[in-house]
Amino acid sequence: MANPTLNSNVTRAISQTAQYIPELWTKEVEKPFYKALKMADLVQRRDSLAQDGGDTVNVPFMGIVDARAKAASTAITYDSPDGTAVSLAIDKHYYSGVLIEDIAKVQSNYDLRSMFQEAQAEAVARQIDTDLLGLYASAGTTVSGGAAVDDADIIAVVAAFDASNTPQSERYGVIGAGAKGDLLNVNKYVAYDQTGKTGKAVDGSSGLIASVYGMDLYLSQNVPVSTTGKETFFHKKALTLVQQLKPTYIMEQSVDQIGWKAVLHAIYGVGVERASQLIVVTRTTAA
Repeated sequence: MANPTLNSNVTRAISQTAQYIPELWTKEVEKPFYKALKMADLVQRRDSLAQDGGDTVNVPFMGIVDARAKAASTAITYDSPDGTAVSLAIDKHYYSGVLIEDIAKVQSNYDLRSMFQEAQAEAVARQIDTDLLGLYASAGTTVSGGAAVDDADIIAVVAAFDASNTPQSERYGVIGAGAKGDLLNVNKYVAYDQTGKTGKAVDGSSGLIASVYGMDLYLSQNVPVSTTGKETFFHKKALTLVQQLKPTYIMEQSVDQIGWKAVLHAIYGVGVERASQLIVVTRTTAA
């Protein structure tokens, strides 16, 4: 540090005397706006099956049997309705780690642990959401939405659901900001004189954009883009999340680092159980 100049007659402007002007810091820390995540709340969960260990969940499926005409004096034919089991691998282990050095903990006026813990939880939750949305690659049907998703595309999704014997309940759509903007321009989806509804059906609270043709549509800011945006429509039982270890926070004091090691991690698997009930709508101008 340079020695100060004493007995100086040099006149300085106030803006140049920074050593006399304190810096001010807010009591709260501003955080990033996190992405809206929806998938984990909408898909089928099989967490309880994996709590006692193992790395694969097997789901037996029964095939469809048909009625047969009975011929006189002829023995009947017996069907074997065994289907092909679906295997879900529990093969994902993700974490977020932060080192809080003691000097920062001692000198900082902020609660660093709780501040970072929230950010770590969002990071792991976002990864789980990303893996679920990535299952679009196994969709049984693709609808080309073009530059903008419109009512005809949504009707095509409904037709694909109906053609594959999808139950009328628990049909969902998770769409990006661009597709949301497209559909908000469809008057019969959102206008009171068309829907006769106020509240969640039109105000977008909890991420719900609208409920149309028996499907609840939700906004996600995590919709994948692979050449085109991939808006995902599915029945609840089409996609599965198996959390063997839910997001868990652990801390330990490190002597060699002179600080606290803080890690949040989760072990889980995702998979498609019913590809015919998974539909992707592509949007060429991003999600």
